[in-house]
Amino acid sequence: MQKSAKSHDGFFFARDLPTFVPHHFDQYHLMIQKMSRTAILHIEGVPNPNAMKFVLENGILSEEPYEFRSYADAADSPLARKLLMLRYIDRILLNQNAVTIVKKEGQGPSWKEIALELKLMVQQHLEADEPILFVGASQLTHPRSDETIASIVTQVLDKHIRPAAQEDGGDILFESYQDGVLNLSMHGACHRCPYAMQTMKDGVEKVMMSMLPEVKKVTALENGVS
Repeated sequence: MQKSAKSHDGFFFARDLPTFVPHHFDQYHLMIQKMSRTAILHIEGVPNPNAMKFVLENGILSEEPYEFRSYADAADSPLARKLLMLRYIDRILLNQNAVTIVKKEGQGPSWKEIALELKLMVQQHLEADEPILFVGASQLTHPRSDETIASIVTQVLDKHIRPAAQEDGGDILFESYQDGVLNLSMHGACHRCPYAMQTMKDGVEKVMMSMLPEVKKVTALENGVS
């Protein structure tokens, strides 16, 4: 499961690198990272013979891990997209101060032939005032089971939703969750209330979807009957 990338005041920035200048782009609202000195990188081998790690010694690329598995998948990372233009590249992982490049098994030239060229591509990208990630890129996270999400839903209901419903003489309870669809039941004064659907869409659904990105739809049931 992937969730939305973090940002500071709506912008990405790499800490520790000196003198970063924000450049605003209306379409993506991103910060381009500008370096006032050379990006220092070194190459590290890893146990996987199809992978190589390119480590930035004087900065941070991303605070969370981001993986891109195709050119189309890398729309939110100009750096990853540039590397994935090479047909023999299988995937890119950005994490902290490293870019891990994975080749397609049995394809393309050897690392001995391309490692320095790839290092230069990453270095030139960083030094050319080019963005690494756009706000909205999805980071790697542990997937959450439906049971885990259901448990979180009940906590959100108890803390943020039910007190207001109970104050108005009603209640909203958890019924079920599966494949992104959350079913809630309406009770007391909430049962067939003329404002129930408005409350559900403008209030409950927005809260749930903002706190649980796995939730794609919230359905209101009347005492367990839709």
